[in-house]
This record gives sequence, structure tokens and C-alpha cells, in this order.
Amino acid sequence: MRIGSPPPKAPPSLVVPGTETNAPLPIAEVTAVAIEHLDDRSRVTYHLSGTGTVTWKVEYVSEAIRGGDNHVVDVNGSSILQIDIMGATALQQFPPIETSGGTISSVETALVSGEIVQSFVGTAAGRPEFQATGMESPGQIVVDVFYAPA
Repeated sequence: MRIGSPPPKAPPSLVVPGTETNAPLPIAEVTAVAIEHLDDRSRVTYHLSGTGTVTWKVEYVSEAIRGGDNHVVDVNGSSILQIDIMGATALQQFPPIETSGGTISSVETALVSGEIVQSFVGTAAGRPEFQATGMESPGQIVVDVFYAPA
């Protein structure tokens, strides 16, 4: 086995019409969504399992429009954060989460394609600062929504 140098020339591959030639890439799974309220923030945690490369995008949006079918999602809150988790799937439908006593008032999560899980987080007031962090062990994406400074 050679490591770090070009491999010897492989024989030509045979392609049969109507068949898939590329193996699917491994994909992670969102297994749970949880909210917790901490001293200076509220936190949404997306628990992941499996293997694969996961990326995410978090931004404020004026309306919660689900990707794939453009359905407008009813999200309880003053403002809406959209979280797109790419390179992930979900084998279950997550129930809406309603909460009080923190910076987050609700979370709506849905699978919008085979490789994108989309979530909308309703904030309790305005557009508070937020931070999104990925963790590998255990696999999680954490979105912290902070209280406004006093």
C-alpha cells in the first residue's frame, strides 16, 4: 500500500446505464433537540450521531419559510433565528418546543431534504446576540441566545 504518492493506474470502471456509480457519503443524524436556560443565556442543543461532515448556518430572518416547500412555519416569538444544519438527516419529526423564562420562547425543527435539517427559534424579545458552536464529542451544535446587557 502506498501512502502519500499517486496510486498505480486503476483499470477503467464499468458503468451500467441506469445505475448509481458513486457510493453515498456518510451522513450524521440529528437525534434530539433540547432547550435549557442558563444565567446569562438560553441554549438550544442539537444532538448528533453517526458520521459525516456537518456544517450549519444561523441567521435572523423576517419570516420562517421552510426550505423545500416554501411553507410558512408559525413560530412563537419576537424575532426568528433560522438554523440550517447541512450534512445531516433526522429519522423522526421533532415536536414543537414552547418555553418561557429565558431568551428563547419556541423551537420548530423539521427535515427539509435528505441532507438538511432546518430549525426556527423564536426569541422572547428583539434580536438578542447569539453564538453557534459545534462540538465533536459528543456531536452537538449549540446555539446560545444571550440576554441583553444590563
